[in-house]
Amino acid sequence: MCDVPHLATARRATALAAAVGLALAAAGCGGGTEPTASPGGTSSSPEPHSAVSDGPTELPTFDPSSAVGTYAEGFPAGLFPLPKGATLLASSAQPLAPPKSSKGKDSKAKGVPMTQVTLNLASSLPAKQVVEQAKRILVGQGFEQIEAPESSGMTEQTAFLRVTSGKTGEIQESLVVGVLDDGDRRLASISGTVRTP
Repeated sequence: MCDVPHLATARRATALAAAVGLALAAAGCGGGTEPTASPGGTSSSPEPHSAVSDGPTELPTFDPSSAVGTYAEGFPAGLFPLPKGATLLASSAQPLAPPKSSKGKDSKAKGVPMTQVTLNLASSLPAKQVVEQAKRILVGQGFEQIEAPESSGMTEQTAFLRVTSGKTGEIQESLVVGVLDDGDRRLASISGTVRTP
């Protein structure tokens, strides 16, 4: 006999684990368990600490380009305001190195500063409605919905592109919106590359 509910639950758990891992990686979260060097120069794992005897346990560390529960420094908050009914879990904004210009008549032109952004949200709305909220926000900002890459276990996924012209040529900004339904809530990730504010 086929155990379909068990397979669906296992698939959902695997997809949830992948999404949570992706969200933590995008937010720059470390587990705080990196090996430490001992006085003799060898590396060892940190000793576990008891909250009662040694004080509070060590909290995870975060990349300076990320923030928990708020917009990270450098994140263009006006680009994607928090949708109704959503909770901001984490965000990150990391400036990208400017592209190298080709030598020739445009060699004096500088590349447009771009930022790699990630925004992680939770919502009680159905996955399709979370995507529709994102679509309304991004289309209102001049983005056009395009075909999304493979969903890789996401419940819903779509992508957006905004192309503008500047002194240095065409500027392309792209964002992918992925939503995972974990049963109790929807976890949404909006990530991509946008012009630095």
